[in-house]
Amino acid sequence: LTVTLILFGIACLFSACATKSAIVGAWRLIEAEDPTYSLGMIFEFNDNGALNLLPGVAVLTEEEIRMFVDLKDRLALSYQADRNGNLRITLVKTDGGSAVLRMTYAIEGDILTITDENNVTLTFRQQ
Repeated sequence: LTVTLILFGIACLFSACATKSAIVGAWRLIEAEDPTYSLGMIFEFNDNGALNLLPGVAVLTEEEIRMFVDLKDRLALSYQADRNGNLRITLVKTDGGSAVLRMTYAIEGDILTITDENNVTLTFRQQ
């Protein structure tokens, strides 16, 4: 019985490692249908479910740089991505309240495409 439980535990560990989402990693925005996104921004999907938005190589004004700093102070971003291409991003405000964005994603080679509920598409290249 003990050996069976140990083997079961090891199998669970290996299967958990094997299910790491392909979206995990840093992705640089290379095309956006929405002008509010600056090309060159980095979306960093961590394996713990955290999402970081970074300026990357985006050409930003002083005001936009301040917005990035303010965003990190006011919002915590997390995500859930499944194998069927469903992506859910949760925004939690530090002063209370939250919002959930439902999207779809597809990965082909080093290209990630995310489409939101309004059919606005963002295209990224893996870093």
